[in-house]
Amino acid sequence: MTATEKKNEQSFEYQRTKKERVGDFLYETSRKLFWKNGKKTATNMSVKRGDQIFIIAMLILPIISWGVFWLYTNIQSIFMAFEHPTTGELSFINFKNVWNLITNPANTTYSLSISIINTLKYFGVMMLINTPVCLIIAYFFYKRIMCYKLFRIVFYLPAIISAIVYVTAFQEFINPIGPLGQIQRWFGITPDPVGLLAKNETATNTIMLYCIYTGMTTNVLLFSSGMARIPIEVLEAAKLDGVGPARELMQLIFPLIWPTFSTQMVFMLTGVFSSSGPILLFTNGAYDTSTISYWIFRQLYGSDGNGGGEGAYSLVACVGLCFTMLGVPLILLVRKIVERIDPIEY
Repeated sequence: MTATEKKNEQSFEYQRTKKERVGDFLYETSRKLFWKNGKKTATNMSVKRGDQIFIIAMLILPIISWGVFWLYTNIQSIFMAFEHPTTGELSFINFKNVWNLITNPANTTYSLSISIINTLKYFGVMMLINTPVCLIIAYFFYKRIMCYKLFRIVFYLPAIISAIVYVTAFQEFINPIGPLGQIQRWFGITPDPVGLLAKNETATNTIMLYCIYTGMTTNVLLFSSGMARIPIEVLEAAKLDGVGPARELMQLIFPLIWPTFSTQMVFMLTGVFSSSGPILLFTNGAYDTSTISYWIFRQLYGSDGNGGGEGAYSLVACVGLCFTMLGVPLILLVRKIVERIDPIEY
């Protein structure tokens, strides 16, 4: 088949209606399940029916779990967003309250406007700093630099060791009387006795620095897996042509792992309004470090954070619905743009 005939066949397949393609798929599926040489056989039907029963039995539990803990919960949260916080009647007061919290923030430590700004900061750091750094680190691992196995373990440790242990170690390191303070004294700098986590100007940036390192685990692993599939002949040919490391990464490896990279970007966009750090472990939301996730926690569990809190479920449900309505079009737009870039097949 020539390239023109193949292109015409693909164009014809695309022009067919969705209903026709679904009908053909169901017909072919039923024919493969119940027909043999154009005739139904009792033995074949019995075997296939047994396979179907086995598949249904294996899937029934996860389907029930999904329906109860995801579908039912999310449907209830949508209805809850329109409930009056006191009377429970249908009302749009929650949307008005959310708008007032954003445009006229109360003079409190845990304001929603500050939480939104911090959340977008975390997302920007993860997208613009963490992702490129992970790509470069994965490239070094792929090139098998000296002690790359040791570095691979070091960068994956945050996924293994408890977050409490890492947060405690980081707090002790940046303590004015800790290693960071000692390094500052060596260079003639007097450490701030308050500490980086006890000031509005530096608390959020310090936690972001912590998140850059601890957020590398999954991305480095995914990018390394994508690079491992690249044919070695491509890189050998580039080396013979005198291609340097930077050009090799950006013009060869990056286009070849584009499907992995683009999929990861779409997944990251799904959490654009849930980006956060270990706020509860670091500052408990103080010093203007609150994020949307932590703000929701405070609304549900109150000021003490030990249960029995405010329980503003309708307001929280409304906030979640608002950010979902903002995030879904953004994700669909980015996905459509990403899909326009054809991946390189190899």
